[in-house]
Amino acid sequence: MAFLAWIRFSTPSPNEVPSLSRTKISGAVAAVTALTLLAACTPSSSDSSATRDGDSADVTTSPAPVFRVGAVDDTGKSEKDAEATGSPSASAAPTAAPSGETVDSGSSIDVEAGKRISLSVEGAALKDVKITDADHPRITTDPGTFFDAKGTALTTEDAKAGGLTSPDETASPDKSATSDASPSPDATDSAAPTESPTASATDPATDAPVTAPDEATSWTSRFDLVASSTYDLTATATTPDGKDHEFTTSAKVDDAGGDPMAVRTVLADDQTVGVAAPIILTFGSKVAKKYRDDVEHRLTVDVTDMDGKKREVEGSWAWLPDDPESRLHFRPKDYWPANSKVSVDAPLKNVPMAEDRTGKNDLSIDFEVGREQIVEASAKTHRMVVTRDGKKVMDFPTSLGSAKAPSYNGVHVVMSKHSDYTMTSARWGYTTPVKWAVRIHNNGEFVHAAPWSVGQQGSANVSHGCINLSTARAKEYYDSALYGDPVIVKDSSVNLSTDDSDISDWVYDWDDWKKMSALS
Repeated sequence: MAFLAWIRFSTPSPNEVPSLSRTKISGAVAAVTALTLLAACTPSSSDSSATRDGDSADVTTSPAPVFRVGAVDDTGKSEKDAEATGSPSASAAPTAAPSGETVDSGSSIDVEAGKRISLSVEGAALKDVKITDADHPRITTDPGTFFDAKGTALTTEDAKAGGLTSPDETASPDKSATSDASPSPDATDSAAPTESPTASATDPATDAPVTAPDEATSWTSRFDLVASSTYDLTATATTPDGKDHEFTTSAKVDDAGGDPMAVRTVLADDQTVGVAAPIILTFGSKVAKKYRDDVEHRLTVDVTDMDGKKREVEGSWAWLPDDPESRLHFRPKDYWPANSKVSVDAPLKNVPMAEDRTGKNDLSIDFEVGREQIVEASAKTHRMVVTRDGKKVMDFPTSLGSAKAPSYNGVHVVMSKHSDYTMTSARWGYTTPVKWAVRIHNNGEFVHAAPWSVGQQGSANVSHGCINLSTARAKEYYDSALYGDPVIVKDSSVNLSTDDSDISDWVYDWDDWKKMSALS
């Protein structure tokens, strides 16, 4: 071995007679010297990766990371900007220095309602984050926004929210172009289905945390905290030594002041509707645009077949123009799949909706989508054809709107039914009682019995915009119609606009509809 080169042995001269003691001493000195040199050349650590030359750095354990939790104001965009663009405000970016109070894992903290929760870590990088509302597990995942140590927002794939996923290939409605032409009403009655204090909603939540991008050291929730709620915040952070550290805290949100805002819907539990029926939420006042993402984020819609097997349906919420209160509708991209069950959930109590206004109530509702019945009425052929589950079941001669009061091209939706109804039009100066009236738009369009035009039905358009049938045929159709059935008018000279109706959902192009979501 190399250390032997340094050992010098004492050899007796030829005239010297070695003694036993001298031999023992010399041997002992040599042994001690050898052991000393051997120890000096051997790594002191038991780590097999260490060397005497110091080629590898000593492996050290990183200190435990420090987690800080706080609340930030929604300052990413002003209310004026939000009103102008119709977009939700961006998450406020934290400063470069970690903000909030140091929080031990497993502890509970108190936070203020209407703000967004922030999490930052010192001495580590965030690996993932998840925030959940323990009382409302169906709410969609809050993806939040991640930032690096300098406070720069980092890009990451958002968790899906604001709609259902993976469309079923169902019948695609006829999308007609819109027009600014004013309606030519047969009637001016504004009656609508009776409202029932029950529900609405979007996508189921996921149990998976949101994965952080590289170099993330802080995270801010995207949505405001709801008053009188408890959130569970969990995170994983990785220290320089490669070790993962788990963090959990329970955030209790204080009570909110201000006036409550009621939320209603037009559907009722266990109601059976047609395949074009939208889910409609109406609010007791205007929901400020800066809070609309907070509202929409909490809504869920589940669709199953009649046996409870999940169906994937693509759809989206849209904020329609205030009338004068705010209106929020959900429709699928195409029609609902026939013979389905739909469960909607809208936990909106205490949710911020305007300055000093919060949601008054939670809503939930379960309804069914019945058979697929589609009506097509042509101003050119003067026929009204009814197809049910792909099979033609009615083909009636009809008369649509005259040249001076044409019917409107586009997808109408059955809104209400009346066995006896009085048509009143100030524009055309008449008051006429009719039988078997099915309202399909708020511009005065109905499908109804018109015995006075039987001679023109099938050959000419003479109505004031309605679809005229004989009394017997009108009764047959009336008996078959459901709220939410699509009624498509074709070959007329004017098109439906998105104005002047409680249900204009199918007039919008799908891409335009999605843009009206606060989560788009």
